[in-house]
Amino acid sequence: MPHALSDFRHIRPHHEIDQDQIIDWLAEAHALAESMTKSVELETFRSMIKEKFAKLGLSKERIEKRGIHMSDPLHKDWSRMEIFPIEETPHGHGFTEKSHFYDREVTRIFERFYPDDKHLPSHMIHVTCTGYVAPSPAQKLVSLRKAGERTTVTHAYHMGCYGSIPAIRMASGYTSLNASCLKPIDIIHTELCTLHMHPLKHSSEQLLVQSLFGDGFIKYSLTAQSPGEPHLKIMALREEVIPESSHCMTWGCGEKGFNMTLSKDVPVRISKSIHSYLERLSGSAGISVEELIQDSFFAVHPGGPKILQQIQDLLGLQPYQMQHSVDVLKNYGNMSSATLPHIWERMLKDPKVPKKGRIVSLAFGPGLNIAGGLFEKGA
Repeated sequence: MPHALSDFRHIRPHHEIDQDQIIDWLAEAHALAESMTKSVELETFRSMIKEKFAKLGLSKERIEKRGIHMSDPLHKDWSRMEIFPIEETPHGHGFTEKSHFYDREVTRIFERFYPDDKHLPSHMIHVTCTGYVAPSPAQKLVSLRKAGERTTVTHAYHMGCYGSIPAIRMASGYTSLNASCLKPIDIIHTELCTLHMHPLKHSSEQLLVQSLFGDGFIKYSLTAQSPGEPHLKIMALREEVIPESSHCMTWGCGEKGFNMTLSKDVPVRISKSIHSYLERLSGSAGISVEELIQDSFFAVHPGGPKILQQIQDLLGLQPYQMQHSVDVLKNYGNMSSATLPHIWERMLKDPKVPKKGRIVSLAFGPGLNIAGGLFEKGA
């Protein structure tokens, strides 16, 4: 049997916050930070930021709420902020403090995924692009449980929103090279995207990033045999870098955290490449691209509402084919690499996605990279 994904389990961040509340808090944070560095009228600047947020079109109709692990957006007592004490530090804490927060909280997430009475897997692949420390939370757990002789840790870091596809490729390669390996390999995503909001960056591009991303944690297993439970059979995987597009999206390390840039060319580049990419993906599975588009459900990484609408229009998809992607964006926001696995989890649980139904997955990230896969739902 081809490799399969199963046993999905997610952990929600500490706080589920209404999108309007987050936008209001962000506008206050931006206005206060600006007033700490320049002579501006607080109320005027706050109104200007709110207007810019409104023009982005990411209101509750598109994103109803987002999960945020830190408590800062729950109040406006800036002296009590853990990451954004703006009256003290206008840009919020820097890379060191954010790394400490990530290390502490993700270590706790791993302990929740693997309680004391749960045996660790033979191999753990940790996926993230929002924080890294050495040893990693995965390595610390293996050390704490004295499991270093039987559990291997691999890190799949800093790839951005498409990180789940390379992680699956790594896990598949490991089992292929170790034919006797019948035990599941676990893939664990831990994304704390909201750590990297920056209240002194007021461009529309940066406000878009800050109004879109949420935090998310999810794990699942890859096996080289039938898992005997609802699963996604892997029919094909494919990753491509669009030529001469490296400037279109970046995700780099900065003094105050990670910085993202997005070019207006991204939708154009994707639209020019998506059909030929799908032809190669479907060809590797032995079916036509027309059949793929007509008869499949689509798990598309919701980089934003416009990306989802663009893919639906370009491929002529029906709303039901994209519904799970739309729902995840509305309820969770963009959780970077953790987003596609959340969509897969929903599809596995949804009886409207039938047994043997095909699922096409697509994600985009720095490169520009198109990563995706073709799966078949099994039970």
